[in-house]
Amino acid sequence: MATDILSLPYELLSSILDKAALLNAQNIQQYTYGLDTTTNGKSQRILRGQVAPDALRWLSIDAIRRVSRQWHDWAIQYALRDLYIRRWRGSERWIQSRNLDSIHKNPSKDVVYRDPYCSLKKTFELFSKYPTLASSVRRILFDGFYGVETNATIFGILQHCEELDCVSIPWTSLRYGSDEDWARLLRRRDNGAALSSLELLAVDLKESQITDVARRIDKRPLDSFKVSFNRLRRLKLSGTSNLLPIDDDDLIAISRTARLQELHVTGTTAITTKGLVALCRASQDTLRIVEHSPLSDDGFRHPDALSTGDGSHVCEEIINCRHLSNLAVSLPTICPSLFSARFTKWTGDVQIRAAGICGLGSLKQSADARSGFFDILSQARSFIEDRKEDTELNIEILIDHLIFEPSKGLVHADLSVGQLLSAGSWPLSQSPSSKGPYGSTGQYGKDEQPYSCVSEEEFAEGLRKGYISF
Repeated sequence: MATDILSLPYELLSSILDKAALLNAQNIQQYTYGLDTTTNGKSQRILRGQVAPDALRWLSIDAIRRVSRQWHDWAIQYALRDLYIRRWRGSERWIQSRNLDSIHKNPSKDVVYRDPYCSLKKTFELFSKYPTLASSVRRILFDGFYGVETNATIFGILQHCEELDCVSIPWTSLRYGSDEDWARLLRRRDNGAALSSLELLAVDLKESQITDVARRIDKRPLDSFKVSFNRLRRLKLSGTSNLLPIDDDDLIAISRTARLQELHVTGTTAITTKGLVALCRASQDTLRIVEHSPLSDDGFRHPDALSTGDGSHVCEEIINCRHLSNLAVSLPTICPSLFSARFTKWTGDVQIRAAGICGLGSLKQSADARSGFFDILSQARSFIEDRKEDTELNIEILIDHLIFEPSKGLVHADLSVGQLLSAGSWPLSQSPSSKGPYGSTGQYGKDEQPYSCVSEEEFAEGLRKGYISF
């Protein structure tokens, strides 16, 4: 029987210390502050932002790590479990005053300079000197490092993290990294573990950066047989870039060895359904989650209007993923076959964005497509009904600014134009909607009126009389 806390089993002790660290974090300053000048020339303290999560964890275990060697080792593992390495951005200046009210508008011309890559360099030096520390890292994120030189440092850090499970790196790593770098990152390690989650984050760069010839290189590591994604379980591609963006060719190359369980493609303009289908086809026996929300050139308008290019039927490729349970996807066209498979395991909220009907064309231009769309709603309703006893399933079909909810027979939209055109005679019945307008502009823009919802029959009547359109 344990007589004191030091003699407790390690698992129980770890659970206690974990709760203690969380309680300590509640008593630590959660935000950072700075100084700004008011309109009358005085300075005031302003809120700058939250303390970084990794810094907060380190502060929360500061007292714990001083107790004993065992607690110190636990604290190091706790603090380094998730590591966020960001490029420093700032323009602070020195002040020389004990009274904030006496500070002039321009207190000093001396800028407080910091090496923006200091955190990256120091982390590399620390892990190179003490590789056992790197073995505590389970998840690591790099933000703001897009150069060729910083890419080499990133891979230098990653090669020391032998227990790494999840990594988030800039998309440029797929261009500047060698096949040796990527083979080492994705390999099966001596302990039998391997990287399970990879996130590639893309952003637009400055004009001076994209015109720099030194940055426009591509080592094409995906062409090498050494690079294999068959141990990776989760792949996320987020954002778009004006410099060497990740495109369909990259996804096709990844699909040659991929056996994914999760696929997330969000906010990108360079990836179409062609790349999506390649990965779905390669991982159809293992894929459980698919999220595909592309960002077109004119904002949050869905879907991506490009086809797969190889003649395949996208709807069939989706339903062939027999283990798929969570789906949020943008497709050029859809058809009733998407809701015809009886072996699917969809559950929860399913979102499908589309612009037309397979074989019938665009809903905006084809009367046949508009007629066929109501058949799809009926098929989706039957699909939900068949699974009612096994799972709770809700399907939303988004057509531009319209949101269809087949299970309830409702259509959510901005009906203000239709009310004006009908002189208030349509719709006869409506109710407030809690949905939208994310089908058109995302949650980032709210230029539309609050949405209302009407029945599918009411919508069809308004569509026939020209009060509303797709």
